[in-house]
Formats: sequence, C-alpha cells, structure tokens
Amino acid sequence: MLRLLCPLTPRSLLWYSLILAPSIALGQTGNSPNAQQTIEAVRNYALNYTQKLPSYTCVLSTHHVTSPANAGNQTPPEMNDSEEELSFTNGKEARTLIRFDGRKIPPGTASPLSEGSQGEFGNILEVIFRPASRTDLRLDRPGKLNGRTVDVLSFHVPQAVGYVLRGSKGFVRVPFEGTVQADAETHAVLRIQMKCTMVPANFEIRNHSLTLEYKSTQVGDREFILPSRFVLQYYDGPDDRVHTNEGRYSGYHQFSADAAVHFDSSERDAKPDIKPNSEPKDK
Repeated sequence: MLRLLCPLTPRSLLWYSLILAPSIALGQTGNSPNAQQTIEAVRNYALNYTQKLPSYTCVLSTHHVTSPANAGNQTPPEMNDSEEELSFTNGKEARTLIRFDGRKIPPGTASPLSEGSQGEFGNILEVIFRPASRTDLRLDRPGKLNGRTVDVLSFHVPQAVGYVLRGSKGFVRVPFEGTVQADAETHAVLRIQMKCTMVPANFEIRNHSLTLEYKSTQVGDREFILPSRFVLQYYDGPDDRVHTNEGRYSGYHQFSADAAVHFDSSERDAKPDIKPNSEPKDK
C-alpha cells in the first residue's frame, strides 16, 4: 500500500485515493498482434504482482513541500520531513509514523500529518490492467530507462473505476491516465506516471499527478522489483498552494508474518539518500 502523508494545514483534512507503479517508455506502436502480445505480457505481470511479493518491512522517508502557486508570491515554502516504518504481508500494508522533522513520535501520539493518499502497491496496476476496467491501453515507442530497454504503454482509465479524490466538502471520482514503463524482456513494471483528469472546476483539489518508480531490491536471499521512490503533486485551490511530496523507500527486510518487527535506533537515524475503485466512506 502507498500512503503519502502531508503536514497539517490550517484548513481541511484532504484524503486522496492513489496507487503505485513505473514511468514512461518507448516500443512497437498501435494495436498490431505484436503490440497486443506485449500488452498482455505486461498485464499478466501486473495482475500477479502482489502475489509474488514476500512479507517485508522497509522505511519510507518523505519530504513535504507546500509552496505558493503564484510565482510572484514571495512567501517562502513550508517544508517538513516524515519517516515511517512500513510492513507488507499477505497483500496488506501497515505503517507507523516514527519521526517528524527529526523528532521521534511516541506510540499513540496524535499524528502531525493530516493529508494523505493511500493505496496498495499493486492496486493501481490491478485497476489499470484488469479487463473489467475497460482501460484504453496502447503500446507506444520503445525507449530506455536507467539503461534498460523498456516498452511504454499509455493508458486511460474511465471514471467508473477511477480515482476518488476527497476534499473538505465531499469527494469526486475521476478518470486518470498516463504511461507505464515495463522492462522489454521481463515485462516488469519499472515506472508509472499518471494524472487525474476531468476534475470539476469547483473542486478544491486539481492538477493531481503521481510518478512511482520501482527497482530491483534484495529482500532475504532473493531480488524483487519493489517501489524505490515516488513524487506526488497537487494544487489546493482554496489555500492557493501547490503540495509536492517526494518519498524514498529503503532498508527492506524480509520477515515472518508471525514475527514482531522493530527497527533499531541506528536504522532509524540512517537517512536514505492511490484507492482507485474503492468506495469512499460517508462522513
């Protein structure tokens, strides 16, 4: 699951439903038989992604920046840093905030974070690629990502199974679109770039976008393709502020589902360099 948290603002609680994956690429274009074969191979990888993951823990460190939308505004941006312990087992994610702006957060303390976006790692992939979503999928040109040849798939997910954006006065479900970059040989998703579209003009959250990157990571005695970083950005209309959150995942460890996991102080001090198609709860 990905839950991206932002510092408390004087206004509302804003919850966004989001999810993760890879970036843009370049392959055979159109809907030729070869293109369809590539799309189906990436689909198969995406729909089986979470089932192949081990139980693990990691650290998610996020840098939050809130800045005036108007470039001429001389108000300095607000910046905060958070650190969370994240565990993943049986396809579910749990997380605990352990630091905010360098201060340890004791268990049971009210969180200084009130805005957020959450969703399981594989959920966005599932929504994009499951046949029932009726996603418009097309294979673009092949390209390079970090030295690897990748296939770039463009997608458009319809509103019926789109993202739910929740603001202070309600919620909207909107379509989203973007690109998926997948390894040309293994079909592993390496990056997702997406943005919400057709957001009502009077809704407070606009220009909502997400980039999620994956890389090969050692967990136990095996390597897995796991999230490595994300950038989430959106505009809050009533506050006239642009929010940018950049997160990095580090310190992956495998663990037993029955084991209690604790990070020692040295790991905590070591600084590393969205739910689509879910019904919102009534207030």
